[in-house]
Amino acid sequence: HRTRPEETELLTGLATAWTRGTTIDWTPLLADGRRVNLPTYAFQRQRYWLDAPTTSTDPTTMGLTRPDHPLLSAVITVPGTDTTVLTGRLTLGPEGWLAEHAVHGSTILPGTAFVELALHAGLHAGVPLLAELIQEAPLPIPEQGGRTLRVVVGPRDESGYRPVGIHTRPDDAAEDDPWTRHAAGYLAPETSTDADALTAWPPAGAEPVDVSGLYDELTAAGYGYGPMFRGLRAAWRQGEEVYAEVALPDGSHADAARFGIHPALLDATMHALSYGGVGAGAEQGATMLPFSWEGVSLLAGGADAVRVRLSPAGPGAVRLTVADTFGATVATVRSLTLRPVTPAQLGTGSAIANSLFTVNWSAVPERGAVDGGRIVRVLGTADLDGVSGVATVVATVPTGSVRTGDVPDRARTAAEEALALAQAFLLRPELSSARLIVLTRHAAGVPGYDNDPAAAVVWGLLRSAQAENPGRFVLLDTDREVGDEMLTRAVGAGEPELAVRDGQLLAPRLVPAAAVEPVVWTADDVVLVTGGTGGLGALLAEHLVRAHGVRKLILASRRGPKAHGAADLRQRLGEAGADVRIEACDVTDRADLARLVDGVTGIVHAAGVADNALVADLTPEKLRTVLAPKVDAAWHLHELTAGRELKAFVVLSSAGGLVLAAGQGNYAAANVFLDALAHHRRHRGLAGTSLAYGLWEVNTGLGGDLAAADLDRMRRLGTPALAVEDGLALFDAGLASGRANLVPMHVDPVALGSRADDVPVLLRDLARRPRPARREASGGQAATGRASLAERLTGLAAEERENLVLRLVRTHVATVLGHAGPDTVEVDRPFKDLGFDSLTAIELRNALNNATGLKLPATLIFDHPTPQAVTAQLLADLAPAAAPEATVLDGLARLEAMLENTPQSPDEQARIAGRLRALAARLGGSAETEDRDEVSAASAAELFNILDAELGAFPH
Repeated sequence: HRTRPEETELLTGLATAWTRGTTIDWTPLLADGRRVNLPTYAFQRQRYWLDAPTTSTDPTTMGLTRPDHPLLSAVITVPGTDTTVLTGRLTLGPEGWLAEHAVHGSTILPGTAFVELALHAGLHAGVPLLAELIQEAPLPIPEQGGRTLRVVVGPRDESGYRPVGIHTRPDDAAEDDPWTRHAAGYLAPETSTDADALTAWPPAGAEPVDVSGLYDELTAAGYGYGPMFRGLRAAWRQGEEVYAEVALPDGSHADAARFGIHPALLDATMHALSYGGVGAGAEQGATMLPFSWEGVSLLAGGADAVRVRLSPAGPGAVRLTVADTFGATVATVRSLTLRPVTPAQLGTGSAIANSLFTVNWSAVPERGAVDGGRIVRVLGTADLDGVSGVATVVATVPTGSVRTGDVPDRARTAAEEALALAQAFLLRPELSSARLIVLTRHAAGVPGYDNDPAAAVVWGLLRSAQAENPGRFVLLDTDREVGDEMLTRAVGAGEPELAVRDGQLLAPRLVPAAAVEPVVWTADDVVLVTGGTGGLGALLAEHLVRAHGVRKLILASRRGPKAHGAADLRQRLGEAGADVRIEACDVTDRADLARLVDGVTGIVHAAGVADNALVADLTPEKLRTVLAPKVDAAWHLHELTAGRELKAFVVLSSAGGLVLAAGQGNYAAANVFLDALAHHRRHRGLAGTSLAYGLWEVNTGLGGDLAAADLDRMRRLGTPALAVEDGLALFDAGLASGRANLVPMHVDPVALGSRADDVPVLLRDLARRPRPARREASGGQAATGRASLAERLTGLAAEERENLVLRLVRTHVATVLGHAGPDTVEVDRPFKDLGFDSLTAIELRNALNNATGLKLPATLIFDHPTPQAVTAQLLADLAPAAAPEATVLDGLARLEAMLENTPQSPDEQARIAGRLRALAARLGGSAETEDRDEVSAASAAELFNILDAELGAFPH
């Protein structure tokens, strides 16, 4: 702090006296007699530091063993099982060299690190020879956080071999989350090696190779090596063998000494394979990574510079002999097999790991008899009139025949029928407690069964109705007539979405999808991109050119060359080597679209518009406006390319049709049509991929309307936006999956599990509930479980009830708006001024439904426009005015317990007794009314309030 000179003098004197242990005169006087006030800030005792407990990181204090390895933290042997487990944590922090190993832009653990970990585990377990190690999955290392590592060595078999597996999972994984096994193999007792020493160096007759441009070539091939991995210093070639000198950077000796063989050093020995040494069958020019190691022996550790000989060991395999700078053998590898790798096969890197999903349909377990209440079937909207007193209404949305009628027309008709049905159901107050089961035929894309894209729009639209009105709608898709028994099962299943196939009841969930075989594009391919001059269409067009070498593009949009940014896009793509046609085209016009499809080998359908509204506010016009560019155009493309061999038929769908549907029923309907069309094509053996993307963090196209609050809201709901690079990588991974329906989106399992509203059904298996805080003992009372809000309100005074509910409302308002806390929410300020829109209104209503157990209307904040008004409505629904007599009895019971459990002196007891007699006299109007059995409600309430106030000092 800046202080005046006299303050400095005073504080110096105080500090001197304090350190000498002398008494401080707290009457601060300067030498000249002037009095100076002490600065107050030095004596304000509010602490801002956390009292963090000190914990030891030494594994021996926890009963474990030190592993003496930089990537591992502890070793534990499981008694009686002959199993050894080595644990650690992989991050980009302490071991900075890990960040220097990237392949196709993804930071992954080098395969040589798996070898080093397995060898070190074998050393601890008494089996130092790595007989075999197969790398099963890449290990992406996240930029933030890390991954928990386990190296498990199992029991010996009769030959003395022991299995070894290397597993990881994210730092924040729950206890029951699965582990990923990245490598597995066998360790064996040490055997002698017959490797020749590399003392004659360089070998006689070996021809030197120029290695000066090697790392530029490797970068172009997809390898991203930092200084630690750029270790190749010289190379020679002799027949089929390659010899090389490899060293870590200067000053790395201490780092190398911590390892058996440093992974960066061993990795660099393989860089000489660019000059030969691999047997026939290796793919030249491909990005190759280790796949299988056999017979790995480590004879000496800690080397920071080595000589290496690489010789063929069979098709696509190499034998390595590694020696120190004097020629003594350091390590040998009997056989190393490499395989080509693509970005998709890498799982698209750590940034988007576990961000590609597909819909899995699984059987719903049979339940016992469930009383679902009265079920009534209706034929249509008109039949809802007069229906009341039922628990479930069942209605069918007619979608026509799969074999007859124009598909886009049938889709529009089905969507309008479903909209009319949903609106009529929601408008009838006599059905406010009922649910509506909507029957469709062949709408769901269940693997192994064909589907009807026109019927699928009903599911998209009604998913919006479900999100906006939780618990009110159930979707049931069938392949035949549904009897009463199946309806009863569906009612009792407790699932909002169901399908019946061959008599089996199925429910959908999102599950992770993996890349299988990437689509290989060539310079001869011609790709048509609708919506290609802006938004995601333009991003993907540029990605196809720059990342996949596509050289012929047709970009179609409503304005074509006149579209904003079209000229710049054409120039950028031209500079990247592409021949680009930009065409103005109405993609809903079949004839106009037909002129663009000649010669195309791939299609990316990215055209679309949005016109968001709640289901209650949707109109047939809004439906038709949004359906046309997606539904009509996609169907025209499907028919116009019939009989052609397409490499890809990609339709850009949206997770808005699956899990983010609130407020966009028409957009959801259009996108679910695309999902269904992709399934329909795949079932017929045609190319078809629907990518139902989550939100992209872009400022173009539909994403251009997003504000920071929208992005915050998506993060809070557990579905954060995709960065552009992630969305493009997921495009590649989705195409490589070989599936019809993919959902590329980021999911935050913890945020998803922490949502105050209902988690969308498709995401339920991905949500992770946060671990509950440990209950601290309090007063020796046992936990009694969480009471409902209505139960908590019982017995509270009116003011306490209001405060509790108002606090609840303000907390949820603050959460929805992303405010720091409930105290920032003004109770009398209208919701529209606080920043609410239709979507946040629905989110708040759903959160309050879950918190209160009520079924509040979607118009809650419009009918009650301030937090105070909503509080009043909740109080009216939850806690009608309690009977005063009951309140008095509860209060007297509390008072009696206080008097029995609180010791008093005789004088105190006398004073309390006198006070009670005086209060009783006031209650009855005279001292003689002490024994009356009946009192007025008003007087009883007065008595309770007075006693509660007077005795407030007693411990409660």
